[in-house]
Amino acid sequence: MPVAGSRRRSTHRGLSLVLRVVVFLGWLLPLLDSGAIAARHSPSPSFARACAQSLKPGVVSVEGVPMAPRIDTSRSYRELTRMASRDEAVFVLGLTRPVLRVETEWGFHGLEDPDSSLVCMRPSLRMRLRYDPVTVFIGREFVGDSCSYEFILAHEKRHVSVHVGQLDKTVALLRDQLQRRLGDEIHYGPRRELEQRLKSEIRNYWIPRAEQELKDVRRQHEAIDTPEEYARAGSVCSARIARMLQRREGP
Repeated sequence: MPVAGSRRRSTHRGLSLVLRVVVFLGWLLPLLDSGAIAARHSPSPSFARACAQSLKPGVVSVEGVPMAPRIDTSRSYRELTRMASRDEAVFVLGLTRPVLRVETEWGFHGLEDPDSSLVCMRPSLRMRLRYDPVTVFIGREFVGDSCSYEFILAHEKRHVSVHVGQLDKTVALLRDQLQRRLGDEIHYGPRRELEQRLKSEIRNYWIPRAEQELKDVRRQHEAIDTPEEYARAGSVCSARIARMLQRREGP
């Protein structure tokens, strides 16, 4: 964890820090009450002026990494049906499974008041949102029938497009909210306490917030998996999908 320092003419010591975190999402914890912490550490007027004059605005970057879906035809439609675990699904011919990941890199440039040992900082944050891997499963029974295969693949591509759109939407939302949260506010306190608080806020609030937004796609997927779409699956390709299922499953 590199830390670089430089002395400024104001006699307040310069600080900088960068921390990289890669997180696989899966939890949601409450945001810490930073206001109560900040209230315990009031800077002197001269230190507050030096901070306001010297600190640059925090830099916020939120990026979405383009997806690269891969196709898996190693499983049968029966296996895909069990994987889907959906009561309303009789048979699942194809299935899209994205794995969500968030990478964050945060740091700060600040000043330290030697008289009080208080630090002021404006943090910066870079967040990268991505789905990796994105696996599109197609039942292996349909690989030899190009018409059935292309029909199932086209359907699954619509599900992939839902995640692409939600990724773009979430990037824009978080970029705006993080800029308002981190861009202009000056944080005061003991250095270690500030580092822990900011790290905790990113890990325990912003990362799960990204997860929550990116997973909010149920209705969009339901708009694709309609009774009409299921009926089409039974009639396309001269009804070969339906006939294959009848042969394997019986009447």
